[in-house]
Amino acid sequence: MSLSTPLLVLALWGCKDGATDDTATTTGCEAYPEPCVFVDPQDPDADLLEVVNDLSDGTTIVLGVGTFNLQNEVAINGVTDITLTGQGMDRSILDFSEMAVQGNGVFAVGDGFTIQDLTISNPIKDGLRIEDSEDITITRVRATWDSASSENGGYGLYPVRVRNVLLQDSEAFHAADAGIYVGQCTNAVVRNNLAKGNVAGIEIENTQYADVYGNTATDNTGGLVVFDLPGNPIVGHDVYIHDNTIVDNNRANFAPGGTVAAIPAGTGTFAMASRRVVITGNTYENNDSVDIALISGLIIESDPEVWALDPAELVGDAGKLSYDEADGKVYNFRTHDVYIHGNSYSGSGTNPDTSDAEVRELGFLLKLLFGDDPVSTVLYDGIGESAFSTTEASGNSNDNVICVGADTPSFMNFYIEGQGAIPKAENTYQPTSPFEPYNCSALTGGEIDQPDMVY
Repeated sequence: MSLSTPLLVLALWGCKDGATDDTATTTGCEAYPEPCVFVDPQDPDADLLEVVNDLSDGTTIVLGVGTFNLQNEVAINGVTDITLTGQGMDRSILDFSEMAVQGNGVFAVGDGFTIQDLTISNPIKDGLRIEDSEDITITRVRATWDSASSENGGYGLYPVRVRNVLLQDSEAFHAADAGIYVGQCTNAVVRNNLAKGNVAGIEIENTQYADVYGNTATDNTGGLVVFDLPGNPIVGHDVYIHDNTIVDNNRANFAPGGTVAAIPAGTGTFAMASRRVVITGNTYENNDSVDIALISGLIIESDPEVWALDPAELVGDAGKLSYDEADGKVYNFRTHDVYIHGNSYSGSGTNPDTSDAEVRELGFLLKLLFGDDPVSTVLYDGIGESAFSTTEASGNSNDNVICVGADTPSFMNFYIEGQGAIPKAENTYQPTSPFEPYNCSALTGGEIDQPDMVY
């Protein structure tokens, strides 16, 4: 993959390995430059909320060992270069089980924010939410709810509208939307994290330049997903999904609503309204509905005009991408320039989710198309193609540049636009390897660019 010229170094000074033994040494302010404040949960006079309300730029807040029982969110706003650090995910815990009002666990707006070595549990809304900031580092942070419930907060770890974010070595459990969510961001690195028991494990949404690797997504409804939503001026592109473990994502969908409520249980990865995406080197196992699905945004919002954007309002760099334009507008519903290769697969597609036909239509579609046979490893809805044939490679176009490596076990273009009221397998195209005309390897514009930062 090509690398852009590094412009930013995300400093990791001060990061300590999180110990799990309460008898281990407690790191205090001696390890950090001034100004620094140590907050001990064992001290009855300590008030973390009072500390965060009186911060100056460059302050480090060090949490001691123990549990902070909090009734309001920890809000850090209007200051820069703040570090919030604990003694480890099992040793410093922010518990919001008794939260009195609607709020997030930790909410931050400010450039240069670092958070590490702590757990955020049971907030009413999101676990960690960071907005409208630059140069963010999230390391060894756990966001969790006690069990899976539609009443849980939507997001575990949630950087949104952030430029330059490193999210690593962290964990998210039981979020009612996405455990780890990176949305509307530019330059994002998501690595070596665990997402378990969520609706969507890891979600990359309307994001430009993302490197997503070394993560494990298991026991979610959907493992690792990438998509754009309509109406957002940040058109996602250049997303590199590699060397992740995406297994056993068969949890019943418990989302109260939203886009993720449509994910069938047993989905490994789907890419929707996405472009310039590479999916390689990942391990897919035992995802009951399907390992990888490529679908147009028109599947969830069929009116193209809902996807219309004013070119003057677009945010971020188009890079090598040529926007889809018509009548002076930009449209981002099309999924195109996706290259899938070099992954390993086993045991998936054996039991598509048919729990709710009105909400999760894809599961029912798969059952109709495949019956008791395993679902194809990679599915493609074929929306936007200019030519289709059920039998002849030469009769199929690949206008959307969908590239599927010959090492993929099976592939289907299920041609959703041409299916009747009752979809049938005979109305699909199921080529054997090398899957012509989808046997390409070059994306429009060349290799994807990775985040423009050192990590």
